[in-house]
Amino acid sequence: MFIFYLLILFAALPIIAYLLSQKTHNKGLIFGATVIVLSFCLIIFTSKFAVLGNLNKQTLTNKILDEIYVDSKISKNYLINLEKFLNEEEIKTWMISLISKSISLNKLNSAESLITFSEKFFITNNEKIIFYELYTNLRDAKFPQFKDASLTIDKDSYFPCLLNTALVNLFIMNGPDIPIASREFQNVQDIELSNEDSIIPGFDLASAYLNNESVEMEIVINCNKDFDTYSFKNIIILNANKAISVYKINSNEWLKKSQ
Repeated sequence: MFIFYLLILFAALPIIAYLLSQKTHNKGLIFGATVIVLSFCLIIFTSKFAVLGNLNKQTLTNKILDEIYVDSKISKNYLINLEKFLNEEEIKTWMISLISKSISLNKLNSAESLITFSEKFFITNNEKIIFYELYTNLRDAKFPQFKDASLTIDKDSYFPCLLNTALVNLFIMNGPDIPIASREFQNVQDIELSNEDSIIPGFDLASAYLNNESVEMEIVINCNKDFDTYSFKNIIILNANKAISVYKINSNEWLKKSQ
């Protein structure tokens, strides 16, 4: 930008010399035309409407798209230029668009490199949710067999009473105190937890299956009569070769909570 201002100054020097000369005529006309031309150049090349900047962005977009179409990792030079030509808000918008396009075209190497690069720009909680959703979309495209991962409680499981309210949570063993799936239920014949029951996109059953994790299932039920409360807690070992699990609860696994 500074270099461009210097070029404008040098371009104006001969005109300034002409205007200062005693023998020249039509100085007002020359001065006015000069101001108009130089101002036009400043607007076109240095303002928010700058053609040069837009051309650089368009050229960069085309180069990145070329790499996406052949499913290669995006060049580091292109990523450096992204930070050079765009502000952070523009980068986030571009990343969402480019990553989504890569996934939709099944160009997963390109999508993965863009996600790795873009993670540092998604800072706030809302932005992280957007980033986790992008990551989840990529993961589901790479491992479609886990997209519909689930854990079902067998319909023949024992329940100590008729239910009023009930809540089931799944936690990663020795992991954070955040459930990978959480769901309220009242019908004991239809208790199934899936990726859609996760609180944080990507931190779900599919992630547990992919990483060969064991999960801890916790259930708390409130009875319809006498307002008794029972709890169940047990560890379930997931089978990474089969993304659907069924668990049957036996009568001796329930504990009655004291009132």
